[in-house]
Amino acid sequence: MQFDKTGLVEGFIAETNEHIDTINDCIISLKNEPQNSDITASILRELHTIKGTARMMGYSSVEQLAHGLEDVFKGIQQEKYKLNDQIVQLSFLTGDCIRRGLSHISSDGTDYVETSDFLKVFGKVLSGEHFSTDILEIRDGSTGSEGESPDQDGTDIRNLGNITTIRISLERINTIIQSFDSLVIRQFRLKHQLEELNQFEHTLGAAENNSGTQDIKHTVRRIRKQLEEDLSLMENSVVHTQHLILDLRMLPLDMLFSPLRKTIESEALALGKDVMFDVPQTDSMLDKIILEQLNDVLLHLVRNSIDHGIETPEERRSLGKNPKGLISIHTHQIASYVVITITDDGNGIRYDKVREKAAAMFPEQAKSIKDMDERELQHFLFLSGFSTREQTTALSGRGVGLDIVRTNMEKIKGKIRLRSKLHEGTEFELTIPLSLATQQGIFVYAGERKFLIPSHYITEITTVSAERFIDMQNQTVITVNDQLIPVYYLSAILGGTRSEAASSVIIVEYLEKQMAVVVDRIEQYVNVVVKPLPPLMQNFSVLQGIVFDENYAIIPILHVPEIMNRLRGLLAYDIKKYEVKNERRVYTVLVVDDSNTTRQIEKTIFEASGYQVETAADGIDALDKMRTTHVDAVVTDIKMPRMDGLVLVNNIRRLEEYMKIPIVIVSAVYDPEVKTQFMDAGVQAFIVKSDFQRGNLVQAVKELLGEE
Repeated sequence: MQFDKTGLVEGFIAETNEHIDTINDCIISLKNEPQNSDITASILRELHTIKGTARMMGYSSVEQLAHGLEDVFKGIQQEKYKLNDQIVQLSFLTGDCIRRGLSHISSDGTDYVETSDFLKVFGKVLSGEHFSTDILEIRDGSTGSEGESPDQDGTDIRNLGNITTIRISLERINTIIQSFDSLVIRQFRLKHQLEELNQFEHTLGAAENNSGTQDIKHTVRRIRKQLEEDLSLMENSVVHTQHLILDLRMLPLDMLFSPLRKTIESEALALGKDVMFDVPQTDSMLDKIILEQLNDVLLHLVRNSIDHGIETPEERRSLGKNPKGLISIHTHQIASYVVITITDDGNGIRYDKVREKAAAMFPEQAKSIKDMDERELQHFLFLSGFSTREQTTALSGRGVGLDIVRTNMEKIKGKIRLRSKLHEGTEFELTIPLSLATQQGIFVYAGERKFLIPSHYITEITTVSAERFIDMQNQTVITVNDQLIPVYYLSAILGGTRSEAASSVIIVEYLEKQMAVVVDRIEQYVNVVVKPLPPLMQNFSVLQGIVFDENYAIIPILHVPEIMNRLRGLLAYDIKKYEVKNERRVYTVLVVDDSNTTRQIEKTIFEASGYQVETAADGIDALDKMRTTHVDAVVTDIKMPRMDGLVLVNNIRRLEEYMKIPIVIVSAVYDPEVKTQFMDAGVQAFIVKSDFQRGNLVQAVKELLGEE
């Protein structure tokens, strides 16, 4: 039975255009950094997603083009040939041709474009033959409609007038209107009570010596009490209305399940496998943004089950199994999260193969990999380029499937749990927030700094006495539920002074790994509205956003998977040295700029990396700060009032205490002569403001201070 993809077309077009944008950006970056394998892996992930989603939607032209270009970049990854200008041009033209197909989908429902010339060129690239992109005209494959001609100049041919719409029931709209009416009524009541208070205050002032004063005071107290109650009710109404409005972006999870059925039927047939698909209907609703990312996650997990999990009918018979395999997807909701379980009754994971491949990919870790249990080996399955399959297929074996699952799950702040038993099957359990607009979590303190830890990563909260901490092989651990769990102090992880008095421990878990985080204080459990990180902080992967507490202070949200990922790569003695290093020294950076906005941006960036920060508005202000406060590095602008950057640098170099202090220039413009002038004056680094968005500002200071 063919599924109805009408509701998914607009999302597919928008997502594919975004993938092409990312691919183009990555290709430009790869041209400048041809040895950067991470960029190649990113291109392959994007193309793999376009190809798979197009196949699921039944758009064969887009699928062929994406698959062909994926093969080209696979050859680059395998070092069969290098990226050159012709391949760059081929990539851009392929993206334009895919967009022509998307344009046709919007206009007449078909993605048909002529792909034969592209396929010929792809074949020549793969065989090492000389090829030319001159023959690649973007033809739409039709006879042409009157007044329409294909774009030939390589411009972006997307229909920018597309508007994404969703259907909203009258019942939901009426509920919001009622909630809004309640807000208006409470607003009028508050205004009326405020007028009464003002009136009685005037009356009270005129009747200080009158016997009726006590009655007036009683009336004022009554109004104040009512005012406080109405204010509390209004705050609750505001929160309720806010959630109702945010819920308008919620869409049914069932939208994703119907396409998966066709995927299983068609792709299992192509592999000679017989598979049943068990997906009960669900009434769960998810944020549209989450659904967009979850689509790729479910697609790759189902493909993983078909290709790696389910055996052929003959193999299943020999194992005493039903020749027809089973893949099931079940969902249930827990509070503000939905749990999706994808299960197959196939082979299960061959952990001996995982161990063998992991040792081959990471020979320097071979000894520790040999001693890992099955749970510890699981994280290798989610690495880019990791695959136990010796031969690739059209579905998998390219080493990008579970990497996409992990990446997309982290984007939607979800959690993955994997269970598998040999010859019995595999289960992926996904815990996903209903919406990214709100976040449940716990406010904690690390020193004087306040953070939010999302609740879905937390498995237990406990108070631990000193005798429960155990030192083993240079690693501190505690025993929880008969398991030894490594202990890390949040202050040490994020950069700060470790408090020996801290005894509150939060157990966090991700990808079957647990970690005990010691915090100085646990404040409260909250459900708050999430705000995205400012653009200049997007590269701080240990943070996933910000929230406001009850005092309207900005509180960072910790990204638990990234924190655990960083710690996983460190040996126990490295952790110990890292903690001691943070206990011994916290560096102070002086930020000098006449723009208050720039000062605050740079201050926030450095503080998020664990530095103490002093600020100054110009060179004179900076020298005054340096006379009273010791600083370890100076980051300064060039053009400033009273004393500019060059004069400031010359003055600093005359001070004996600061003759060798690292100085970094951050300028809005780049002039080679100006840079030479500053370098001759003793500056160690020169950064253009448009570049430090990529994180090189903090990196430069770290290197100059000898931290790396």
